[in-house]
Amino acid sequence: MSRPPSQKGTSVLPVVVALKQHPECKKLVPESLWKYFDEPVIVSGWYPERDYWVLISALVSTINPADVGGDVWRYFAKFSAERDIGGKKVVRAGSGDTASAAGIYRTYAAVGRDDIETFFKRSTRLWSQYHDTGIMEIAGGRPATNAVLMRLSGFNIPIAGFVRLTGYYVEEYARLVGIELRCTVERSTANRDPCCEWDLRLARTPDTEAYVASLPPLRG
Repeated sequence: MSRPPSQKGTSVLPVVVALKQHPECKKLVPESLWKYFDEPVIVSGWYPERDYWVLISALVSTINPADVGGDVWRYFAKFSAERDIGGKKVVRAGSGDTASAAGIYRTYAAVGRDDIETFFKRSTRLWSQYHDTGIMEIAGGRPATNAVLMRLSGFNIPIAGFVRLTGYYVEEYARLVGIELRCTVERSTANRDPCCEWDLRLARTPDTEAYVASLPPLRG
């Protein structure tokens, strides 16, 4: 029997750790999900997306945006990119879990700031490192604004904040490797669009302009 759409333990683990630190964690999620507090979360394991949406929504409800500098979802993206690509943090789901996810995707940071094509190839590939469903791709370029359009198809993200987080993660990844990039959400399945799309606008350099020009042209 095939499993439902699932997310890697790499991203489930820090959410569970943070929830477990809340004194009323079992009041925040349904009893059917208490197992995440009682059993180790393995970074290499796969966990149902439907569970993850409930867990991360519960965590967001406990965080004051003012305490994290604004959008909580940007805070999560920054934490994830710095931890998984930058290797800054080590967290554990419990005393019995010795698996560390810090720097698990550190090889993705080995890209030159002028190698824009490799950066975007790795940015889209990162989706499949966290999710077993959906296809992330670069759909085309917009020379007028020096931007690329990134598209996720075959997967429904039900939370608008997580759609933003996905774009924020690419921004943080770019920052880690020295690329100046700004992301905005164009389409979102959380808003009943058929897919999710992000406009990724690059600072103008000969390398970024050459890469955008090499893509199928898009309006806008």
